[in-house]
Amino acid sequence: MATNALGRLQRTATSSLPMAKGAMPLLGAMVFVVSLGYGAGLPLIRPYLLRYLGTVPASTVAWHVGMLGGVYLFALFLFAPLWGRLSDRHGRVLVLLIGFAAFLVGSVGTALAPSIGLVYAARLLAGAGAAAIVPTAQAYIADLSSTIDRSRRFVLLGSASFVGFLAGPAFGTWLAGPVMGVAVGQMGTMLNWPALAVALAGVPLLLLAPLCLGRNHPVAPSLTVEDGASRRRFVHASMLLALLASFAVGTFEVGFNLFGSQTLGLTTATMAAMFITCSLAMLTAQSMLLLSSVRSRIDQRWVAAAFAGSALALAFTSLVPDAGSLGLMIAVVATGAGMVGPVLSYELLERQSEAPGKLLGQQAAAGNLGQALGSMGAGSLFTLAPMMPFWTAALVLLVGAALSLVWWGPARMGEIAAREATGAGTASR
Repeated sequence: MATNALGRLQRTATSSLPMAKGAMPLLGAMVFVVSLGYGAGLPLIRPYLLRYLGTVPASTVAWHVGMLGGVYLFALFLFAPLWGRLSDRHGRVLVLLIGFAAFLVGSVGTALAPSIGLVYAARLLAGAGAAAIVPTAQAYIADLSSTIDRSRRFVLLGSASFVGFLAGPAFGTWLAGPVMGVAVGQMGTMLNWPALAVALAGVPLLLLAPLCLGRNHPVAPSLTVEDGASRRRFVHASMLLALLASFAVGTFEVGFNLFGSQTLGLTTATMAAMFITCSLAMLTAQSMLLLSSVRSRIDQRWVAAAFAGSALALAFTSLVPDAGSLGLMIAVVATGAGMVGPVLSYELLERQSEAPGKLLGQQAAAGNLGQALGSMGAGSLFTLAPMMPFWTAALVLLVGAALSLVWWGPARMGEIAAREATGAGTASR
């Protein structure tokens, strides 16, 4: 039985199975819409919250900025593993449909919520639905892709996510008023337009999904080589690195939102440009993974350098005097952090492709937990000192760099050696 599982794994490494026509564009569009919805609200979150909070101290606003983003991300953490397991048992298409529908309903709720309590509830629902999209889409791709095609399609999916995040801030501020001649502070109910527009854009995708993705099929259970100690050690190390990288990103995102608006006094439109810079840098970094020459050189030193480079950039936050300098720092941090997640996903499936929904759901959960904790803690850290979110993120990234060298790298090499030994032993029999 183990021999059959290994043979199936070796075949999928060299050839892809037929994929339904329109599947990749549909999956990319779903991921794009989810990221667009998240990114569109980032530069608007302070004026949006002030509609519900009224006149309150700046520390209260900062706390809610962190918590509202944290609630969404915490929902991603809670539900991503569940969606991954369900997709393995009941089929990718069904899970994508249910999750995307929940995200759209949550987006409408965010736009129309009459109270701050219902805003949090709507964001929780939207996050729970969004948790299904990326890991299940990746699992759908992994089911039908060779190793080479899987890597390329993962990067394309990640690029769709970052393009959505890239377009989100500009789209949100444009639709909310400034380009139409309405001052940011006088947007009024126009602040809910971006969330409504995202929900409306998602409805056609929801209707087209069964046609583009094909019929829903539960994934056939398969026997595989039992995970050994080396595989478990590598998975645990990968999950911890995903958590640390995402914690730093969550802390940094909220921190520079508050730092730019409250410390530097940047306008909402300028803050949108900052978020665009962040997304563009991440997109550029991820696009490098399309090159086989880049992928073949990825090892623990490369991952450690990505962590350490971002930490070094954050060390200069206190010297940032204006929007241009802040944008440059954001680009450097985002370039390093944007590479870590896709590399971890690629490496996790490189030598084992069984039950990808569960595995990718676990990785998404680890990353989302880290980003939620970072986002929720950044507001409180900022009230202690404006530099605290950045110092905290830099420290976490340095820990990630160290663990890449002393734990993740050796665990990766140990797993490679164990898989080669298993393959050699199977072949000799």
